[in-house]
Amino acid sequence: MKKVRRAAVLLESSLASYSSISPEEAKIRAIRAESNRAIAAQDVAGVSASLAEDFVVVIGDGTFLRREEYIAAFAHGFEQRSPLSYERVAEEICLSAALPLAAEHGHWKATLADGRNLFTGTYSAMWRRTEKGWKLRSELFVLLAEARE
Repeated sequence: MKKVRRAAVLLESSLASYSSISPEEAKIRAIRAESNRAIAAQDVAGVSASLAEDFVVVIGDGTFLRREEYIAAFAHGFEQRSPLSYERVAEEICLSAALPLAAEHGHWKATLADGRNLFTGTYSAMWRRTEKGWKLRSELFVLLAEARE
């Protein structure tokens, strides 16, 4: 009986590590996943849904954009013959204990319609909890590699 109880405790503790993210982190991850889906679907409204009104970004080449410029860049990109798709993969999300903020760190990739990776890099994002839920306040993307074909 002791072995069964010990096995149950070990199983419970290992499962807890997989489900140890907070409800707030889960919300941010879900919003990020929805944003990735919107980019893949070339849905401009979906791309903009996660952005705060005062959102700012530094894109992979170092260009600074405000919210409307960023949305326009996606709209323009979606009109191209071979639009790029971008995926951001969060590696860590840290919730602030002092303010309604969160920091996200991860990596990103830009992919052509045929599935070939074109660019990859890292990113950091600041999230702010608002009356409308979690919204992106700012992002910083750094392009680290370009695919060579």
